[in-house]
Amino acid sequence: MHVAVIGTGRLGAALSYTLAHEPYVDELTLVDVAPGVAAAVREELLHSLAAEGKDVEVHAYEEASMLEGADIVVVTAGRPRRADMSRRDLASANARIIKSIAEAVYPRSPQAWYLVVTNPVDAMATLFHHVTGSPRVIGSGTQLDTARFRAALAATLGVPVSRVEAYVAGEHGPNSVFLWSMARVDGAPLDLYLQARGFRLSREALEGAVREEARRIIARLGGTVYGPARVFTTLVRSIATSTPRLVTVSAPFPVPGREAAVYVSTPRVLARGVVADLYGMLSPEERDAIKAAAEAVYGTYMEALRSLGGGGGKT
Repeated sequence: MHVAVIGTGRLGAALSYTLAHEPYVDELTLVDVAPGVAAAVREELLHSLAAEGKDVEVHAYEEASMLEGADIVVVTAGRPRRADMSRRDLASANARIIKSIAEAVYPRSPQAWYLVVTNPVDAMATLFHHVTGSPRVIGSGTQLDTARFRAALAATLGVPVSRVEAYVAGEHGPNSVFLWSMARVDGAPLDLYLQARGFRLSREALEGAVREEARRIIARLGGTVYGPARVFTTLVRSIATSTPRLVTVSAPFPVPGREAAVYVSTPRVLARGVVADLYGMLSPEERDAIKAAAEAVYGTYMEALRSLGGGGGKT
């Protein structure tokens, strides 16, 4: 399995490390426009692989057009978010990067699955799909929010995270939608679990804490690394091994009254692509909130297109 990572900065390097040690990866390509960066990460990975006695063919390039024949491409390249910025603040700057990568990579790997994680991820995944016309574009969406929600809920309840099931949908940003109707502990609906134990939970406080988690980490460490790297690795694993898993990745979602669908997260079964969507099982309030998130993503996407002078590519 040939997997590629475009952008080997802080997050991309960590993701490359986790992917290099996945059992199905036998070829890994790293791409970064910064001179020598991808090559240096390659050397580090080769050392780590040697320590394990694992054989992986690792390439390093400074131009995305050098990548060819990949099965899965993860796009992390882009301007990083600062603590004082929202993800949407990155739309114009990263739109140019995403467009250039899509134009350079897709012709040489037209059958690859593309996982876009560059922020604002929903708008950037929409743009990547718009430029390439590929039906094999997926956004990491709110899967990272889902992991943070589970961790926070487990900590609040004082139970192991393995016993908690919870999901976040909508936008990876201000319009994230916490799917309380799907929250479970030990397989039981959360409300029943709380009621049986007389436990009072402030949903608003927990949602606020989860939404601010990234900002707190960025303020202290300069960026989020380990959580995203592992989350994105699990998504690659589902695609690579065609192992069905219920996740909250983003894929095209119609926006009423708008010309184009945009990428928004709903609970979806991911294997070799999205094989099922559970949007219809959500409560009416949750579905309405996801529609509102789609409107917000559409606005960010149109802002990105305007910054490109109208964009271009296929629809």
